[in-house]
Amino acid sequence: MTNPRRWSETEKDQFLHLIHVYQKDFQYIAQRMGKTYTQVRSHFYNVNQKAKTSRQASMSRYPQKYIRLIVFDVDFE
Repeated sequence: MTNPRRWSETEKDQFLHLIHVYQKDFQYIAQRMGKTYTQVRSHFYNVNQKAKTSRQASMSRYPQKYIRLIVFDVDFE
C-alpha cells in the first residue's frame, strides 16, 4: 500500500499547474486537490527550499521551468 502522505507524480503535476494559475491561494488549491491547507502549503515550501538550496537535486524530480516558476513566485511577491 502506498503512503497516503506521499504525493504521487500526478498530484505533483497538478500542484505545479495550480500554483502557477492561482499563485499562493493554498486554501483553494487544497480544495481542488482534496488535500488540507497545511499539506499544500508544506509541499509548496518544501519544493521551494529544494529548488533554492539544491537546484541539481530538484531537477531530477521537477522540470527546470517549474523550479524557476516556483522560486520566482516566492522571491518577487
